Amino acid sequence: MIKYLIILSTDQWVPDLKRLYRGLNPGLCTITVSNIKELYEIPRIVLNKSRLISFLSSVIVPSATLSHLKFGAYNFHPAPPARPGWAAASFALLQKDDYFGTTLHRMIEYVDAGPIVGVDTFLVPKGINIYALRELVGQSLGRLVGNTAQDIMSIERDLPILPFAWGPTRYSKQDYVDITLIKPDIDKLRLETIIKAFGEPDNVAQIRFVKDGEIYFYAPAKDPSKDGGLIEYFLHEHRFVNRFP
Repeated sequence: MIKYLIILSTDQWVPDLKRLYRGLNPGLCTITVSNIKELYEIPRIVLNKSRLISFLSSVIVPSATLSHLKFGAYNFHPAPPARPGWAAASFALLQKDDYFGTTLHRMIEYVDAGPIVGVDTFLVPKGINIYALRELVGQSLGRLVGNTAQDIMSIERDLPILPFAWGPTRYSKQDYVDITLIKPDIDKLRLETIIKAFGEPDNVAQIRFVKDGEIYFYAPAKDPSKDGGLIEYFLHEHRFVNRFP
């Protein structure tokens, strides 16, 4: 019997996940961890009675930990099998994917490579931006969590594998950083496409460009508490500011 469910996450959904899984297994003990140090602190005797789920976490579970989890480890990936890797939603918009979704897969030593055990998909509305797509991804995750909860709590062997394969292209954080560094002479259509896909101020890599030795960052909304003394620059009517005046 699965005695412990280890939830690797820092997401606000964690309390709901605990309630859901405990409702299916009233004797379940849940352990929430958010980083590699906390993972290493879990005693082996606990791992030997545990299943782990990773939910919107960037932490890579070490192979030593995976090998001691009696009931395996599963990751909720916020993208369909065709989109392994970093910032999948943004690259899907950039390349105009017709559909998107979420994936549940068994965790192995390599990231986004384990057998796929759950999928939820939806059509991508035309002209959608990254904010709206993330809302749809959240809804998809909710469906996937609900549809797989019974299996996660009741199947003590590896969950049944579905006939889906991971896509051949996976983008990295460096790819994300690189593509959000644009040129000041970028054409309007290309800029609009990048803003729809990557236009999230204060994200890991904000859209930016270098002009006359200065760096300008995408900042669509003015913020009096942050913008004092900054230089505005409008590129095809989109506002950028110099963070280092």
